[in-house]
Amino acid sequence: MGGCVSMPENCVGGGIKSSKVKVKLKLRRRRKALKRRVSSRLYDQSKAPPSGDAPNSHGSTDDLWCDSTSILESDCSDEDFQSFSDDGSEAVSWPHIGSLRDGEAHRSSVHPEQMIFQSSIDENAGRENGIQSSSRKKAAFKLSFKRNDEHTNPTIIPSKIHIQRPIAGSQVPFCPIDKKMIDSWSFIEPQTFRVRGKDYLRDRKKELASNYAAYYPFGVDVFLSQRKIDHIAQFVKLPDVASSTGDVPSILVVNVQIPLYPAALFGGEIDGEGISFVLYFKLSDCYSKELSSQFQDNMRRILDDEVEEVKGFRVDSVVACRERIKILGRVVNIDDLQLNAPQRKLMHAYNGKPVLSRPQHDFYQGENYLEIDLDMHRFSYISRKGFGAFQDRLKDCILDFGITIQGNKTEELPEELLCCVRLNCIDYMKYHFLSLDHVSS
Repeated sequence: MGGCVSMPENCVGGGIKSSKVKVKLKLRRRRKALKRRVSSRLYDQSKAPPSGDAPNSHGSTDDLWCDSTSILESDCSDEDFQSFSDDGSEAVSWPHIGSLRDGEAHRSSVHPEQMIFQSSIDENAGRENGIQSSSRKKAAFKLSFKRNDEHTNPTIIPSKIHIQRPIAGSQVPFCPIDKKMIDSWSFIEPQTFRVRGKDYLRDRKKELASNYAAYYPFGVDVFLSQRKIDHIAQFVKLPDVASSTGDVPSILVVNVQIPLYPAALFGGEIDGEGISFVLYFKLSDCYSKELSSQFQDNMRRILDDEVEEVKGFRVDSVVACRERIKILGRVVNIDDLQLNAPQRKLMHAYNGKPVLSRPQHDFYQGENYLEIDLDMHRFSYISRKGFGAFQDRLKDCILDFGITIQGNKTEELPEELLCCVRLNCIDYMKYHFLSLDHVSS
């Protein structure tokens, strides 16, 4: 009668409770032993059966292809999977597993060890399928990125066709100045630009330029590129135009190289995906009559890449005459751009301000042409960031572009225009890549 006090496990209530504790401990030991066995048996994938294979009838892991790490990481807490039948015997419920691989709707009572093996297979198969699917997606993405990287930037430049040695000026159509047509170019009068006046060195005033330019536009091209294209005149068909003067090229090519990748503050790239706005100009028939002799002399010195002495505050220095090339740019339709107050203030403050292209320019000469490459890839971080914020609005802008030779002496004033053109709302993403396979002899 008193045996129940010292031996509670022999009593009905105490025996059930003790049995439950023993089962819990037994299950925990089995799980630990299983983990040790699985961890010690890593199989080569070449010996693995198909993913649909199940363990043998004894629950052995010898034929399993599984990752021990995955199994250990997928273990759930004891409370998630342990339960007992009404009669106190061992039973395990796995509500989180769902159905078996063979399509069973659910599990009710299965031996714990077999259940652990089966859950390992199910979870490992799920992980394996997920890993394989993820690997396939990553591989496909890498392949797609590699293919895109060979031709285009997948995030900035869409896939485009490559055109080989097009006729210069055949990409962007011409539009008369009094008409409105997007994606076009127009003539513009040189006198619409303000330049250094005759008395600029004394009164620092600017005035409208004379209505003559050394070169007049005959075409505009826009090309996409994975890397900036230097000396782009080699890859297009320039017209065969004889020069009216023996010492001045009949054609001027201006290649404005614009980056499409973000600017970096320190040690950034100076080459990458971008666009080239290529402007073509023909020498004026009245070049010798309309342009001053001083301008013509400066032009000759630029062509011959001469140097000159510049007086400084402390010491004099010798610089190339080409360092005096100056860019004139103006957005005509600021009010149409829907800028906020700070942007509008900034635009009005700097719109039309001339900029010396040095040292971000290069010069190339051919049989009948001079090419000037204006390399914005090499602009300063601040300039790049400022233009980058404005870049998406290029397709909405009417831009007047001109080039002059800066006058540093009284006899070189007033300044005169080398060339000028208007660009009407050009959306550069509509244009194509330029093939670099052909180089003219």
